[in-house]
Amino acid sequence: MRRVATYARISRADEAQILENQVATLRSYCLTRELELVREYVDVASGGTDDRPGFRELLQDAARARGRPFDLVVFTSLSRMTRGGLEAALHVLRTLERSGVGWRFVEQPILDNDATTPPLARDILMAVLTALDQDYRRRISTATKNAYARRKQAAAALGHPLKWGRPKRVVPPPSREGAAQEKGDD
Repeated sequence: MRRVATYARISRADEAQILENQVATLRSYCLTRELELVREYVDVASGGTDDRPGFRELLQDAARARGRPFDLVVFTSLSRMTRGGLEAALHVLRTLERSGVGWRFVEQPILDNDATTPPLARDILMAVLTALDQDYRRRISTATKNAYARRKQAAAALGHPLKWGRPKRVVPPPSREGAAQEKGDD
């Protein structure tokens, strides 16, 4: 039985149900393949950033020469592992490979490092999937900007101020009395 770690990630805390679904999918995957799940790593952070404590810990544990807790990492998909593009994805997978740790993708099994797919074909497929992911993110960004422009136009036509996103935290300026006191303290 192979010792397995899983990694799940969501971008925002309000996606808790998505995180629960990922974790359940990963557990089920391990159970049906008789893999020994020894560690679950989870992050609430953008996949395009390096500021992911769970992911950093996973890579540190994978790199341990002695006492590595797992031999295989399972991700639900390439986009859950990273949103940093092809270079970031290949860097992570090659880091795992150098450490002697395998990987599997629940939704994209053709990218598994222990699949019968030749490495060159796997790298080409990964490049295509990453390009599709980048295109998807670009389309989301464009759609968001277009929606903002439409809301701005509609608000202007009605004579209302545009309200979009989370309210900004307003920090009141220091009172004149406080400023005068600070000057007097010198």
